Amino acid sequence: MFSRILKTILGFIIIITVQYLCNLLVKYLHIILPAPILGLIIFAFLLNFGIIKKEWVKDSCNLLLQLMPLMFVPIFVGIIAYYGIIEKNLIPILVNIIITATLTLLLTAIVVDNIIKFIRLRHIRKLKND
Repeated sequence: MFSRILKTILGFIIIITVQYLCNLLVKYLHIILPAPILGLIIFAFLLNFGIIKKEWVKDSCNLLLQLMPLMFVPIFVGIIAYYGIIEKNLIPILVNIIITATLTLLLTAIVVDNIIKFIRLRHIRKLKND
């Protein structure tokens, strides 16, 4: 039990450290990418290349995923608080949501497709070199 708590704390320290360093990178290098997105990208690379072991952050990530629904409570409170404004602008809001969701889906699919092609090409090159 105690070791699991320590693993969870260590995982949070790792996650927060990566995010803090990404905040500094964005701030001082004037990177256009938002710090949380850069943090996710760098965190994924660190996990992929084994610099950060999956076991180190697994418990922390599971805890964050379990608590994620609580993060959406303020959104619903805001919707209720600003119901009149939302009601008056419902059509433009819905159009905006549909367009951005569609673009996000398409861009994500294109990026994932290109990453898969890159990984396959790298694997084929590796097999040819061996």
